[in-house]
Amino acid sequence: MDKKMFTRINALILKDDNYLTPKLSRDFILKRTNVPKNKFAPLFRKYLGIKFTDYVNGMRLDHAAKQLREHPEYTVETIAQECGIPKLQTFYRLFSLKYGMPPAEYRNKHL
Repeated sequence: MDKKMFTRINALILKDDNYLTPKLSRDFILKRTNVPKNKFAPLFRKYLGIKFTDYVNGMRLDHAAKQLREHPEYTVETIAQECGIPKLQTFYRLFSLKYGMPPAEYRNKHL
């Protein structure tokens, strides 16, 4: 039963790249998957070992890294907006934590 609930949640996150939507929230997912509120966080811990926000932000940052490599004409701000992290300061902080360098440095290193 838990696996089915988690599969429904994950499918919704991935569907139409919903993870790129800045306002993607637990409530948005709960309303569309009929998963009980008290099951949501434990499902992420059980199947991924991380929190929902860490999972979504990880996918957003992977998308941003790909955009930085493939589209040098895009500004870092444009990529941050496109990947669902509209606050530039937050984007820089999260990107640097994940990749060990700021986005512009990452881009230069991978061109």
